[in-house]
Amino acid sequence: MQTAPSRPPRLKTQLTLVFGTLVVLASLVLTWALGDMLRGRVRSDAGRTLTFMASNAAQVLAAGLHANAVTASVLSQRESIWAGGLASPEAKRVLEVIEATAPSVNLWVGLADEDGVVRASTGNRLLGASVRERPWFQRGADGLFVGDVHPAKLLATLLPAARDGEPQRFVDYAAPLFRDGQRIGVLGVHASWGWAGDVIDTVLSGEAKAAGIEIFIFNREGEVIFAPGGQSQKLAAAGVRIPTFDNRAAGPALVKWHDGGEYLSAAVRLPAQAQVSDLGWTIVAREPAGRVFAAVKDATRQVLLIGIATALLGSLLAGYAAGRLGADLRRLSRAARDVELGVPGARIPAAVSSAELRTLSESLGSMTQRLVAARDDLEVQVRQRTLELEQANIELGRQAQTDALTALPNRRRFDALLEHALADACHEGHALSALMVDADHFKRINDVHGHAVGDEALKTLAAALRARLRDTDVVARYGGEEFAVLLPRTTGDRALLVANQLVADIGSRTYPVYGALTVSIGVASCERGAVAPAVLMQQADDALYRAKAEGRNRACPHDGTGSSASA
Repeated sequence: MQTAPSRPPRLKTQLTLVFGTLVVLASLVLTWALGDMLRGRVRSDAGRTLTFMASNAAQVLAAGLHANAVTASVLSQRESIWAGGLASPEAKRVLEVIEATAPSVNLWVGLADEDGVVRASTGNRLLGASVRERPWFQRGADGLFVGDVHPAKLLATLLPAARDGEPQRFVDYAAPLFRDGQRIGVLGVHASWGWAGDVIDTVLSGEAKAAGIEIFIFNREGEVIFAPGGQSQKLAAAGVRIPTFDNRAAGPALVKWHDGGEYLSAAVRLPAQAQVSDLGWTIVAREPAGRVFAAVKDATRQVLLIGIATALLGSLLAGYAAGRLGADLRRLSRAARDVELGVPGARIPAAVSSAELRTLSESLGSMTQRLVAARDDLEVQVRQRTLELEQANIELGRQAQTDALTALPNRRRFDALLEHALADACHEGHALSALMVDADHFKRINDVHGHAVGDEALKTLAAALRARLRDTDVVARYGGEEFAVLLPRTTGDRALLVANQLVADIGSRTYPVYGALTVSIGVASCERGAVAPAVLMQQADDALYRAKAEGRNRACPHDGTGSSASA
């Protein structure tokens, strides 16, 4: 007895299953592809943002280390300051000025003699104590020294805890002091490591902090020296080190950290501006991977849900369409036979079931549009955040090169312009002159009328200098009541004439609160840029001291001897 052949599944069932399966598979593939694309895009944009922040922090830290080292070096080389000894009133005033420039950072400034005994210090802390065994004294006696982060050993009981509650830690700056060519001691500056926290707070915007972005600093050995939330010393005591980055990954990478969490991390080496300030730090910015890819996960989840819903709807439509499709196929079969047999008027009829297929395609199109819209929205958000960070960095860069009181370029900006001008003078073969301008008896204005009046006097002096000079000349606030002027294409004789005009113009004015204000000006010049920037400014400074020594309210050219006189 023959077994009857099994009946094949109905076309409606087959089409429903096949169509539903295809839609589900398409949704899964589309979800995976778009999710992977969005993940890569978000990772790239977030990585650039982290690198941007780490680079900003590294540049500001490097600039701060270099500026403090230069300040210590310049002051240590002013032999006229130490002429009266390490405990002289003038030496103590210099210490007070260093502390006053950044009172929350320069917590201790002192002078130690050749035997390592502290002879003068801010707040008289450690006065008479021996620092002979301290690294900053030993290294600073041999030359300019910048010391890595360390705890406050001798000052631990004399200073309050840092603002984050941790014990004080310092970065040391030290330089030898000379008088008449003989070393007489060492200048030491203990700068609070809280300065690094201030830099990080400035770099991180409110949005970055809300996104969980954090910045860490590791020393040359890979040990943590700064961590957010006052965790620096706790993590250092736990032996936390810089996480291991995949050498195959160029730029930011997903890295496992000490807390077991996965973070998108970007590492930038400290771009030291001089060998002495190259401490080998690595600045690492990180953001939790969960936050980085949270929007991607939400988008892929939505896509998957939409795909499943669309599959269910498609299956119902396929079941409904299968009946009509079967009728179409039967009509098409009869029409095909009629055509094959040559029946007059035979033709292939139009399928009426294409409208349902068009509905399904529109559903798929609608789903795709939602995915693209979600991706575009994410891209807009990332671009907006990146633009805001770039604008914040531009503003930080502007503030770093502009004096806040007078709106003139600061010393850092002036030094860069001076190097460029000297290079131009050397290339073009023309003269270049520099003026060092100092307000006479300015401290008397501050003492008698107050710092607010002193600030107004500085702004008035800055405006007077700017008004009397050419547009091509550069006026900058060099420090305190000192201003520096750069005169391109100007010989020494012409520069001296300009300086005398400035002295006469400023001295001829009368001001309602403090009366007269005079200036002393030192003039230095060179031909074809044949002098180093530091030498030219030192010559102008020597000439300024000469003008002070000859009675102030005058301009003096550099006499070529290289000597400086006390004001």
